Amino acid sequence: MLLTLDIGNTNITAGLFEGTTIRQTWRFATRRDSTGDELGSLLYSAMGARGVSFDTISGLCLCSVVPSLSSPARFFGREYLGVSPIEVGRDFDFGLKNGYDDPKAVGADRLVNGVAAREIAGGRAVVVADFGTATTIDAVSGDGTYLGGAIAPGIGISSDALFRAAAKLPRVELLAPPSALATNTPHSIQAGLVFGYAGLTKELVSRVAQEIEGREGSAPLVIATGGLAELIAPLVPQIDQVEADLTLQGLRMLWERSRE
Repeated sequence: MLLTLDIGNTNITAGLFEGTTIRQTWRFATRRDSTGDELGSLLYSAMGARGVSFDTISGLCLCSVVPSLSSPARFFGREYLGVSPIEVGRDFDFGLKNGYDDPKAVGADRLVNGVAAREIAGGRAVVVADFGTATTIDAVSGDGTYLGGAIAPGIGISSDALFRAAAKLPRVELLAPPSALATNTPHSIQAGLVFGYAGLTKELVSRVAQEIEGREGSAPLVIATGGLAELIAPLVPQIDQVEADLTLQGLRMLWERSRE
């Protein structure tokens, strides 16, 4: 089986694939100072709790936006799994034309999402809204060109900043409140965060989709992913579908291509 690791600023997400089917996923808080041994211990315990042995894993493909964790993750693959890990970085051949001014400045996770989304779209232009530490909107044309996109602070970052700066405001769970006309402070905060980010997403997706339609002559498919996609997507009618494991699927696809 193949283990994929998406190492993000807030979470590390692991996915175990048998062929093209994702069998299990795990999510851990990112610790930027973790060693390879600590990653090995963490994954050994979490996977073992679900009856998964390291002996069943024959490959590791990873993507990291946290430079300090790239080397420990590769160490984990070599020393704990006994495999030669493939790290999908900015110099990797993604099979996409890159329209960014500086192609190496694009986060590898954004390109991995583009690879998976293009496969799903089947030749149609596609937009990806990824709700992670940052909220990113990215686009790939029908001919496989990464067109660029937009980056905004994620909803989690914004909520943390609000609670740190406003001493009397309580920390709230990120849920949609019953109404935008909230009658208590927790619901007021939830309305501003959740409905506000839905509005941000609508505007960015609409602008990007309009630009793509002007270039391609047809509307793109819009896919949402990331930890908060299930919260925001129902509030944004422009989103066509949610693919929770889009980055992990992209890593699987790139690992398979590297073996051809």
